[in-house]
Amino acid sequence: MPKRSTRAVSPDGHIHVQRIARRLARRLNVLRASKGWSRRAAASAIGVGAPALRRLESGQGNPSLAVLVSIARAFGVPLHALLKR
Repeated sequence: MPKRSTRAVSPDGHIHVQRIARRLARRLNVLRASKGWSRRAAASAIGVGAPALRRLESGQGNPSLAVLVSIARAFGVPLHALLKR
C-alpha cells in the first residue's frame, strides 16, 4: 500500500482541507494542554463557544480567518504556527 502524503497542498495545487483541519485540531489540543486550560476557559479566551472549540479540536470545524487570528492571539503564537506540521 503506498504511503499517504501528509502535505496540505498537493503538487497540483489541490488543498486538502481535512488534513489542515486535523493539523489544527492536534495543535489546538497541544496548546490548550500546555496552558492547562479547560475547554471552556480556552473558548472564552478565543471568543467562541465551547461546542465550537470542541468541533475544532476534533477536526470537524471550519474556522474563519477571524477565528484563526483569535486562536493565535489567545495562545500567543503566530498564525502560521497553528497550521504547521
